[in-house]
Amino acid sequence: MEARIRTVQQAFKEIKEADPDTAVTEYMVRKIVYSGEIPTVRTGNKRLFDLDELLHYLKGGRP
Repeated sequence: MEARIRTVQQAFKEIKEADPDTAVTEYMVRKIVYSGEIPTVRTGNKRLFDLDELLHYLKGGRP
């Protein structure tokens, strides 16, 4: 399975499109990513991560 690498904004957009009534906010995604809760790769000012890792984390799993 290929990794779906995203930025915070891209991940939030996909989550919102999949579930328009989601309680997940862009701020929440940013906080999870920048706190180190899921593995990231830093490229300049951005952090890239696997969208599936974020979704797994949101479902209560640990990376």
